Amino acid sequence: MSYFNKFLKRTTQKEPKASNASLNTTIAVVIEELKIQLKKYHIHYELSSKLKVFEKASSEKKVDTFPNLYLEIEDFLTLQNNSSFEKSRFRQNLKENYTLLTKKDECHVIFIEDNHTQKVLLSQLFLKDVLLKSRDLLGNFSNPFLVEAEDLLVNSSLSFETITQQKAASILKELFEYSNLIQQKIQDSLGLNAMLSIYNNAYNKHFNNYYLLENFTITVNLVPEELLVTENANLPSKGQLHRLLKTQISSLENINSKLSKEVFQKSQIQEELENNEKLYSAVIHNSLDANVIFNIDGVIIRSNKKAAEFINTNEKQINFYKLLPEDFSARLKTIIDGFSLKTIAALERELFEFEVTKNDETKYYNLKISPIYINNKMLFFAVIRDITKDIRNMIRIEEARVIAEKSAKAKTTFLSNMSHEIRTPLNVILGLSELFNRKDFSGNEKEYENIEAIRFSTENLLMIVNDILDFSKIEAGKLNVQKVDFNFTELISNLKKGFKIKAEEKGLDFSMNITNSIPKYIVGDQYRLSQILNNLIGNALKFTQKGYINVTITAKELADKTIQLYFTVEDSGYGIPKDSLNTIFESFYQTYHSEEKPKGTGLGLSITKELVSLLGGDLSVKSEVNIGTTFSFDLNYKVSDLSDLELQSTQDVNHNLRNKRILVAEDNKLNQLFIKQLLKKWDAQTTIVSNGQEAVEIVKEEDFDLILMDIQMPVLDGLEATSAIRALEKEKKDIPIVACSADVFPESRQKAEEAGVNYYITKPISAKSINEILYLLTTSN
Repeated sequence: MSYFNKFLKRTTQKEPKASNASLNTTIAVVIEELKIQLKKYHIHYELSSKLKVFEKASSEKKVDTFPNLYLEIEDFLTLQNNSSFEKSRFRQNLKENYTLLTKKDECHVIFIEDNHTQKVLLSQLFLKDVLLKSRDLLGNFSNPFLVEAEDLLVNSSLSFETITQQKAASILKELFEYSNLIQQKIQDSLGLNAMLSIYNNAYNKHFNNYYLLENFTITVNLVPEELLVTENANLPSKGQLHRLLKTQISSLENINSKLSKEVFQKSQIQEELENNEKLYSAVIHNSLDANVIFNIDGVIIRSNKKAAEFINTNEKQINFYKLLPEDFSARLKTIIDGFSLKTIAALERELFEFEVTKNDETKYYNLKISPIYINNKMLFFAVIRDITKDIRNMIRIEEARVIAEKSAKAKTTFLSNMSHEIRTPLNVILGLSELFNRKDFSGNEKEYENIEAIRFSTENLLMIVNDILDFSKIEAGKLNVQKVDFNFTELISNLKKGFKIKAEEKGLDFSMNITNSIPKYIVGDQYRLSQILNNLIGNALKFTQKGYINVTITAKELADKTIQLYFTVEDSGYGIPKDSLNTIFESFYQTYHSEEKPKGTGLGLSITKELVSLLGGDLSVKSEVNIGTTFSFDLNYKVSDLSDLELQSTQDVNHNLRNKRILVAEDNKLNQLFIKQLLKKWDAQTTIVSNGQEAVEIVKEEDFDLILMDIQMPVLDGLEATSAIRALEKEKKDIPIVACSADVFPESRQKAEEAGVNYYITKPISAKSINEILYLLTTSN
């Protein structure tokens, strides 16, 4: 009986039961649904009468008689010819839609799908009725056993969790013994006849409610033997008992069969476990890592082949901690000693590292520890991995990285110096040639053409220098993009003027078509866009001997004051072979043609592709040999808020510079000549010094409105001089300083800004760039 008591106490639940009023409403709705099904058929008199009696019954009576009426209607509907009624599906729908039915044990048992569970619950409900009828006669129970039985079966809701066949057989056996005890206790209190009467009445009620359930006959096992020999219409006949016995025998045979299968399966599982253990042992034994299992005291319980080698190299110590370096071992032991189940996750996440030096050779190891709780004992599984090769590789990689960084720095320094050395004379040539415009030139036409040829050649040389420097910056990932307001219409107009002259010299038709929907002023990198178009149009001009070059620019409005510009550069030149289309964007690649020698550095298209990508676009090409080539790309720009009036003001800066005191710190005599003539043209008062020290000293003595500061100078360079000036008293330290440098690398610009310059311009210095910066400085004062 103890087994059943444990089961019953575990599965019964003391919880609020559904009120009869709410349950009665639910039952009425369910019966109405059944009546809808019944309307399809002609029902017999007996069922019709039961429905009428049910409708007139009290709420309590309806709850008591619901199981019987429901099962009879269900049985009637199932037996009809061509019936579409599906009992199991209907029960499932009711169970899901009317959950209150599951709050009443007597109703819920109908909807239990598992046969074994339903048998147990039917038996419990029968004994519950027995106890209720006994209490009606005895009043409150005085017998402790009956008090406990009442508390378990009457005062608590039963559990409806699914029960396995094997467990159900054990519980039913216990219920049979439990019923015998109940019979005995009632007989002791009321006598044999009263006990038989109670069981008979309980059985009759149980029969009326559930006789249509297939598992109902299980209740017969709980009826006293004295009742089985009496004439009771509701008790099963000998034939029914025989069938019940056969059912139970069949059930026992099924249980026996399942037990046999379970025994066989367990033997298979055991065999599989043994095989897995062998496989696991083989894997662990041959692992390249040392695996050790040790206890809380550090005693090694088990280890693999690799661990054995590790142990041998450490004088065959059997204590795990003694295998490790002393300092590390002490720290690890402290962690293990303080270990608890609460800190298991933290320990499993920890990856320890230690090193062992022996015979002047240092080896490095990783250590991972996982706690294992077996047979109430805490063990620890340690994996030791030799990471010496990885560490040495990391050291080599770090050394290579340092060397590479030094090499890159040396390369940058070389390019910076080369840039300075080449751009310094270019600055003078271009600057002086810009001073001779056609309007002010007093010489003859031939002399002006010579000056223009010098300027044109210098610009080409500057373009080659820029290509090399841009290529280097792209390789280093240090090419910056500016976002400033610029006149897009003016940029295209200047490109058109320049290339139209060159195209006409070769007898080519040249056109640049731009849609009217493109705003005049946009925000972006004017220099990079100009560089892209110069490279693409220049290439088209280079490889087209006859025909045309067409540049088309269209626009598409996007959200948030953004436009998308689509550029195409189309020519009727030599064309590019199909097998070369995938390589023309590679560095130093040049297309060869029998009628044209290769020109340039082979960097133009490579740089152009990178620049378009850097600006957020994609450059593509289509070409056919002897037909022509088309390059296309698209870029997004913000629409500028600038007006014509604001930009036009920069053209009148010379009026604002009249009588302004400007200090020029420049060590190159030719650069001094160019800047002096340029500022003289704008009526500015110019003072020139040859190094940074002179610049600092003269600023202390005199007042200036602006300083143009070269970066590379003797004694004190431009950055040192700027820092010294910024350290002077307030009136002196706030003088605007414009850095002028041939160094185009971002690091140099950043250093200049940190030193305190206001603007940074690169050589060769154009009149236009100085013009714009001077305008910004003078208008901000």
